[in-house]
Amino acid sequence: MTKTLKMPVLGQSVEEVRIIQWLKKEGDPVQVGENLAEIETDKVATFFESPESGFVRQILAPADSFVAVEAPVVVISSTIDEALESSPISAPASEEGKGQAEDTTGSDALLSLNSLSSPSDTGKDTQTTIGDRGALSPRARRTATEKGVNTDELAGRGTGVHGRVQEKDVLSFLIGRDTTAAKPTEERMVKASPLARAVAEGSGVDLAAVSGTGAGGRIVADDVLSTKTVPATPNTDHPPLATNKRTVTLSGLRKRVADNIMKSVQRAPHVTLHLSADMGAAMELRKALLPPIEKKTGIRLSPTDIIIKAAAVALTEHPYMNAHIEGDTITYFDDVHIGLAVSLGEDGLIVPLIRDAHRKGLAEIAQNRDDIAKRARANTLTSADIQGGTFSVSNLGNYGIEGFNPIIAPPQVAILGVGGIADAVVARGGAPMVRPLMTLSLSFDHRATDGAPAAAFLARLKEILETPALLLL
Repeated sequence: MTKTLKMPVLGQSVEEVRIIQWLKKEGDPVQVGENLAEIETDKVATFFESPESGFVRQILAPADSFVAVEAPVVVISSTIDEALESSPISAPASEEGKGQAEDTTGSDALLSLNSLSSPSDTGKDTQTTIGDRGALSPRARRTATEKGVNTDELAGRGTGVHGRVQEKDVLSFLIGRDTTAAKPTEERMVKASPLARAVAEGSGVDLAAVSGTGAGGRIVADDVLSTKTVPATPNTDHPPLATNKRTVTLSGLRKRVADNIMKSVQRAPHVTLHLSADMGAAMELRKALLPPIEKKTGIRLSPTDIIIKAAAVALTEHPYMNAHIEGDTITYFDDVHIGLAVSLGEDGLIVPLIRDAHRKGLAEIAQNRDDIAKRARANTLTSADIQGGTFSVSNLGNYGIEGFNPIIAPPQVAILGVGGIADAVVARGGAPMVRPLMTLSLSFDHRATDGAPAAAFLARLKEILETPALLLL
């Protein structure tokens, strides 16, 4: 019995998934829960786990390709014999093959590599073998003979079951022999960020020759640039606009982040409201709770934790901001799952969740925030960590940013941008005072709500932050 596995849904806004590499090959055994492939979306890099035990019969989508969610990607069989009988699953051959699919298992179709005659060995006998790990399929044998390929050169290049050489392996060898086209396959095995790959491709740098300085030896863009700098090409007719520059093509995670941001801006009519909050009382609360929370959890309470808790409380009182809009429907949620934007440097950003923030105290929120931030940067988040957010928070205060217009993460209807806390002179009781102020920037989808309700939510959030005792109610 066979079963075709589909690419799982990894998020409500995820439309396609990139297969980074297959961790199993055709013919390999696999257990339930075992990783079949390494995959990534614009939000997370994770693994495709097998929901079935058996043997990999056929891989339907190659490595380094993009696959639509719920599209067939691999066929699993219950027995090894079924896995080796691939002809019922194989796609039809080309007209050149006269309608016959490439036989990958026939008992009289597999030939030892040593038995295939090269142009200089036409006098040797040909032996038929069954299940030889170095065998060629009939079409591979025919193509190799026609192209004058020495079979010794094909050893170890088979991608079929048990290392069997198929026609595509012979063609790949022929291309690689003249143009070294095999290099992209080798580069895909190198651990490198999407931007590093784009820079390497644009500058002709071999990633295999670059030493990575990122986490776990991962190659980042600076490693590629330090290996080779791409000089600007001067224009002999007109003076150059810049003497030193480099051009890269958006790819991988960075491209999908860009695509999703563009979709959000194009589909959701953004309106952003700004309001300053006096963080004096909130910072006093943090100062008082910092020692006991750090003693209990080992985590330092941050202003972000207080903001997340305050937002969760305000969202329970203003549920129209804790919602999703999809087409002509709006879904309002009782539970508050707040996504926190985490920067991944050149790889973009990701928004893992603090689930049920409205039910958690500051200590638990601090623990969750620290955990998801660390796992995001270590690239160990799972799809469950990013699915189902109902509201998002993006804090750029650490960079000295006063305020900004954050972009909504569809299908959510709102996102809160947080600026830095800075002393400012304000009037209190007719006298000037210096107070720690912070700018709150709320972007909302005007299809889902209007300015007045959004302003009411933001005003309530300001009130809670300025009177943090309200968090105890």
